[in-house]
Amino acid sequence: MMIHLLLFAALLSAFIPLSILLYRIVSPTILSFPWQLPSGSSSASRRKHDKTKTVVFAGSFNPPHWGHLVMIRYLAERYGRVICCIGVNPNKRYDVTPQTRAQILRDMLSGGDDGSTRCKNVQVEVVTGYIWRYARTQNASLFYRGIRTWSADGQDERQLQILNSWGPLLLGPLVWPLQTIFLEGDPKYRHVSSTVTRQLCAKIRKRRLNGEVEVHAELEELTKLVPEWVMDKVVDAYGR
Repeated sequence: MMIHLLLFAALLSAFIPLSILLYRIVSPTILSFPWQLPSGSSSASRRKHDKTKTVVFAGSFNPPHWGHLVMIRYLAERYGRVICCIGVNPNKRYDVTPQTRAQILRDMLSGGDDGSTRCKNVQVEVVTGYIWRYARTQNASLFYRGIRTWSADGQDERQLQILNSWGPLLLGPLVWPLQTIFLEGDPKYRHVSSTVTRQLCAKIRKRRLNGEVEVHAELEELTKLVPEWVMDKVVDAYGR
């Protein structure tokens, strides 16, 4: 009888955490725009607690754009430390290297010449290997991903979520996986893509190489995608 009870307790102790992980995958946490900070008197302690947390915001940032910046500003306002991670697959060739994208993102977060919009509690890192392993070395509490909408990106994101949820249990080190929270982007920037940016940057660069200086219309269009203070670097990286 005692053996049966111990076996039942062991099965129950395994079933509960596995059920939690399955629930996270089946019912992901999605924050729709506009994202809200905890508010009200009862949320004061939560806001204070959030300021002690480190969170990881992972993505390809290809290219970094206004949509990313808006998300990062929200996270920087809510949490004490934000780490933007760009993953590297050593077996993959990148047209724009992760290091270049990381530097553009750092410049973007500097806030321009006056630094008025600088995110001081944000760092940008290029990570080789599993980002969830890196997140653990930084004592991160949460894992964030930016998406256009769940209907548009959910299928691909679910595969990454499964890896982030089960990777620590199957590949080690054996630790409880971080929860992934998805931020649905501002509708103004959901159309931004690497293809759109490349086409516009290539057009600007070609006209400049041809000696044309009147590219105001194209530059104005580019400011809708990326901040003005990083436009030249974006054109140089993505206009080839």
